[in-house]
Amino acid sequence: MNTQSFRKFLFIGAVIVVVLLVTFGLVYKPGTSASSNPAIHLQRPPFVGIANAGVGLPSPAGIGEQLDAEAGISAYYKSPDAITLSQVRGQFRTIETETADYIIGSVPVPNYIENFDAHVYVHKAGWILAYYLRSDPTSKILDAKARTINTTKLKTVVAAIAGAAGAPFTDVTYYDFRYPNATNMMLVAEDGDNGNDFMIQLPSSYGYFDRGWALLYGGSAGWFGVDGINKAPQAWCVSNVCYGTLTASELLPDVTHTIVANSDYISSYGVLVLTYRVP
Repeated sequence: MNTQSFRKFLFIGAVIVVVLLVTFGLVYKPGTSASSNPAIHLQRPPFVGIANAGVGLPSPAGIGEQLDAEAGISAYYKSPDAITLSQVRGQFRTIETETADYIIGSVPVPNYIENFDAHVYVHKAGWILAYYLRSDPTSKILDAKARTINTTKLKTVVAAIAGAAGAPFTDVTYYDFRYPNATNMMLVAEDGDNGNDFMIQLPSSYGYFDRGWALLYGGSAGWFGVDGINKAPQAWCVSNVCYGTLTASELLPDVTHTIVANSDYISSYGVLVLTYRVP
């Protein structure tokens, strides 16, 4: 374990004088290195759902029902211009459905094996939506190999499709089809090169739907720990990348928890992902 000890406190939604982020108060001790992103707002794609019927949005019969039935975490983008499907067809590893209006299939994620392929829906009207299945942990989206929380695997895939279509890609919007009442997602990362632990407290005033984690480890073994307990054996691991979920009892609200991302080599990188609802 890295001998540089430090503490970071993440108070979700708290109002603190030294707050560094507006929605999430992220307080660092001097010299610490944990990083987080501002709260990511979750918003249902406007082209699915009964509420959008008859408003001219592209919603082929069954697409909304299919996504609600099989999709979990997703990321989507709307091009300002129409998409020529033949321009993006070559990005797919496999195609499940193809019509004159849209394509659904799987698209590889750069630097990852086929297990991480994203399911992608592309409509000629300009919509691109990438998602993982309901059975996949939300933390599967985290790009641990890139050692950053500024992007995700799904965002990378959407950007690749947009690039192939010649669309001016800007950013994605996230939505988890499993949790329609969730309003936000938060990522907190720790790089083992400069330490390997941080502390976090979740306020009980928020509702939590998913507590996940991802880990990139060096050497022959790695672990993602909470309060001194190793959680890595519960995860899917291959090629030094692991991801998994935590139970509600393992990350109770109103309790200060110590999170550790470690390995038998110092270059570990761990990310905690929280999906929740703001009252």
